[in-house]
Amino acid sequence: MSERAAPGPVTWTAPTPVGLPARPGVSFPRVLRAELGKALTLPSTRWGALVAVLVHAAVACTVAYNARYGAEPPALLGLLTLGLVATQLPVLVLGVLVSAAEYPGGAARSTFLAVPRRLPVLAAQALVAAGLAALVAVAALVVTFLAVLPFRADVAMGLDATDPQTQRILGGLVLYVVAVALLGVALGTLARTPAAGLVAGVGLVFLLERLAPLVGTPWLVAALPGWAGRLVVAPDAGAAAQAAEAGVALTPWAGLGVMAAWALVLLSAAAVRLRRSDV
Repeated sequence: MSERAAPGPVTWTAPTPVGLPARPGVSFPRVLRAELGKALTLPSTRWGALVAVLVHAAVACTVAYNARYGAEPPALLGLLTLGLVATQLPVLVLGVLVSAAEYPGGAARSTFLAVPRRLPVLAAQALVAAGLAALVAVAALVVTFLAVLPFRADVAMGLDATDPQTQRILGGLVLYVVAVALLGVALGTLARTPAAGLVAGVGLVFLLERLAPLVGTPWLVAALPGWAGRLVVAPDAGAAAQAAEAGVALTPWAGLGVMAAWALVLLSAAAVRLRRSDV
């Protein structure tokens, strides 16, 4: 009678999970896509972008139309940047809404429950606002150029794209609009309500520069983001005259640097508030 061989040890292998992410948590690309989707679904975002482009073009068209009654035709480069003062308000609103629209209704709790670290949300909102603002600025330039074409008989249409001043003014306009949107994101996060963020933004970008000369300190405007940042869209002679009138030695790129510093400081403050406070 033959002996039966003893069975070998039985091994058990756990099934490999299928469809689970390699790392736990929500990845930054997913946060970025979510914030972009939320921004694009806001009706106020779409309307704000449209208003910014149309206002920019409307200001240039008004000046071009009235140029037939003037002695000297306006330059195309000046018309392309003339509406920036009005255009920056809708862009500021866009930045504030991207970061603050979720707080009043409590939807921000769901966002931070999905992304507990919170800072990726702020970074995604800043990137979304910057990208949308850049698109708005480029669209405003293109639409304004097309809108001015019917008045080309009364406008000096010459534009040298290889001129460093022209490149600085057009590129600086896009960068300035992006900086305005980032200021809006930071102020919206700090205020946590769209109305308060917008009031703070209007005061910082518009009102303070008008109050500084009234208190006998015209040089103070050089430290404000709106006045300093808009030097980048001024011609060389105009920027030098504005700086001399304020009593400061500020170049156009240095003025944009002042505005970038404001955006960086306020975004850092927004990040600290986001990490240390409740929703």
